[in-house]
Amino acid sequence: MIGGIGAGVSIGFVVTHLDSASNKQVSSVQAEHTDISTKTVAVVPTVVPGTPVTISIPKINVNTKVESVGMDSQGRMDVPKSGEDTAWYSPGYKPGMNGSAVIDGHLDLVTGAPAVFWNLKNLTSGDTISVTEDNGKIYTFAVDHLTKYPYNEFPIKEVFSASDVPMLNLITCNGVWDKASKNYSDRLVVYSKLISHT
Repeated sequence: MIGGIGAGVSIGFVVTHLDSASNKQVSSVQAEHTDISTKTVAVVPTVVPGTPVTISIPKINVNTKVESVGMDSQGRMDVPKSGEDTAWYSPGYKPGMNGSAVIDGHLDLVTGAPAVFWNLKNLTSGDTISVTEDNGKIYTFAVDHLTKYPYNEFPIKEVFSASDVPMLNLITCNGVWDKASKNYSDRLVVYSKLISHT
């Protein structure tokens, strides 16, 4: 499980020190630019994608809802309420924006039954991931690579990083389940890049 549904344990890595630039990306701000020839100032609205509501990963038969989450009471990225849904880290980047958007999902349930990201490890380079927003736009990403990290060596800055291209990083648990700590030994991250949007 990804920290354990029903156990009240989150994904387990602190994200309180994310680059403040990611928060700026989320807000609907306006940018100013100066026309050098006339010395006048024009206001240009910043284009901000909508909110992700569903995710589709054909290779592993995933087609489900995306919840919007922030941090839990311990300053860690929260997880979806349901084992069949996923969760987008809303204080960070949105899918389709330059930067690393992050969506997590449970590996299994408290019963040991497979959850939404049970087969995430089976993705390979080139497999597609599509995110649909509440405004009807669809952003499609292609898997670049998968990396497994020890739980206590999770590279927060890399996974939640700024980027000059739109990225989508998926996270779930991996490795060995520790009954005492109610935690898996590793985290699996799927890194993907935007290839199209409609």
